[in-house]
Amino acid sequence: MKRRRAILTLLASLPPIHGGPPVRLGRFLNSYQGTALLIDVASGRLLAAAGETMAASLFPPGSTLKPFVISSLLRSGKLTPDTAIPCLGALRIGGRDFQCVHPRLARPMQPHTAIAYSCNQFIASACSRAGPDELLQDLGELSAGTEGIIRPPKTPDALRLLALGYDGIAVTAAGLAMAYRRLARNIPEPVLKGLEGAVEYGTARYANIPEVKMAGKTGSARTAKGSRVAWFAGFFPSREPQVAVTVLLYGRSGGADAAPIAGRIAQAWWRREL
Repeated sequence: MKRRRAILTLLASLPPIHGGPPVRLGRFLNSYQGTALLIDVASGRLLAAAGETMAASLFPPGSTLKPFVISSLLRSGKLTPDTAIPCLGALRIGGRDFQCVHPRLARPMQPHTAIAYSCNQFIASACSRAGPDELLQDLGELSAGTEGIIRPPKTPDALRLLALGYDGIAVTAAGLAMAYRRLARNIPEPVLKGLEGAVEYGTARYANIPEVKMAGKTGSARTAKGSRVAWFAGFFPSREPQVAVTVLLYGRSGGADAAPIAGRIAQAWWRREL
C-alpha cells in the first residue's frame, strides 16, 4: 500500500515540459488498458504519463528482464561479448513450453543477438553460470524504491523461470522505467548493441522510428490470474540517452502491442508534438 501511494503521488504531480502544461499520454494507448511513462534519464524526473494506477501495480516483467540478466553475467565475467550458445528452438522448463520463435540463425547466439531476438534458450543456459544470490543482488535494482518482488529461486528450474521474467519476480512499470533509466547510464556495450538490434531488426522493430535511434526490449507474460500483459521498455537516443520510455498493456505481445505505442510516443516527443 505504501508503494502504491508513493508512486501515485509521484505520477500525479507531472512537471511542465517544453515550457508547456503537464503532459498526458492517454491518447497513445488507444483502446488498450495500460500505462505509459517517460522519464528524464539525466535527472530521473517524470516527464509524462498515462494509467497511473496500473503503473503502480506489480506485474511479471517477462523478457524485459533479459538485458539485466546478461548485464549481470557480463560484469561478473560469467559471460563475455563473444560467448556463443546454440539455440535449438525447443525449450521446456517445469513442464511449460518456452520454445524460441525467433528466426533460426546460422551461428550460435551471442549476448547481443540473444537480446535482439529475445532468445529464451540463451538466457536459460547462461543464467546457470551465476549463483542465485549473485543474480538476485544485481536484479535488485529493478525494485529499488518501488518494493518490487523477487523470490529467491530454490531449484535450477526456478532460477531459469526467474531469469526469463516469468516466475519469482514482479515489478511496477514505474520501477522498470527507472531501472532502464539507470541501465542507460551504465550499460555494457553488448547489451546496448542488443537493445539497438531489437528495435532495428528484432522483437521491438515496431518501435523503430526514423527520427531517432532507439534502444529497447519487449516482453510478454501472464499474471497470476492468467491475464496476458505486453511490455516495451527502452530509451532514446540510444548512444546519448535523454528519455526512458516504458509501456505496459493488457495485450498478447510486447512486439505487436506495446512496441508500436512506444514508438509513437517517442516520435511525438522528439518532434515536440506532445
